[in-house]
Amino acid sequence: MESVKVYRSVNAGDRFFGLELADGVLLLLVFFLAFSFNREGLFGNGVALLLTYFGIRALKRNKPEGYVLDLTRYVLASRFKAVCAFDDAESMKGDKA
Repeated sequence: MESVKVYRSVNAGDRFFGLELADGVLLLLVFFLAFSFNREGLFGNGVALLLTYFGIRALKRNKPEGYVLDLTRYVLASRFKAVCAFDDAESMKGDKA
């Protein structure tokens, strides 16, 4: 049985211009935010999109697949895990005399 050369690994994730699906969603979010704040600034918004694209590419350099998605989950989850003040039930324990 002869081996066949393929140019794409079956196990590799889908990429478009070097970005994964989650990265494309992030770029799409920047697109909508840029055009919602500055509808007339086509050049400025294009520059913002290019900077975002190259920033994501630089952030992902030599990182495993799904890095930006995991980084986003970490940043969002860390805010919800912050320790808050005492609950009402915990503050009532110290008031008994």
